[in-house]
Amino acid sequence: MKLYHATTRANLASILEHGLRVVKADPTAKIKGVWACTASNRGWAILHTQRKHKALLEDVVVIEINVPKNQLTRFKRGFFYSKTDIGAERVNTVIPGEHFGRSLSE
Repeated sequence: MKLYHATTRANLASILEHGLRVVKADPTAKIKGVWACTASNRGWAILHTQRKHKALLEDVVVIEINVPKNQLTRFKRGFFYSKTDIGAERVNTVIPGEHFGRSLSE
């Protein structure tokens, strides 16, 4: 299943080397897992990442991942999570946040 994960550029090198790891999930989150969304929800994911990390659009990237459906749990329409790590080999493409729009700082 092709999904997308928004994160900051600061996390990108680690993700490309080790994949998306559950241990890096927010410790205060009710559901601890690796979160991903469908293409139609990438805008929301970018805004969520910007707010959570107080990041500019230029500091956000969207990672396209290919994950087996049986590894995912549907949270609500267009949002999924995995309670297991998603390996680096599942990363297909990295898209800069600016690709999706202008920064609020402009």
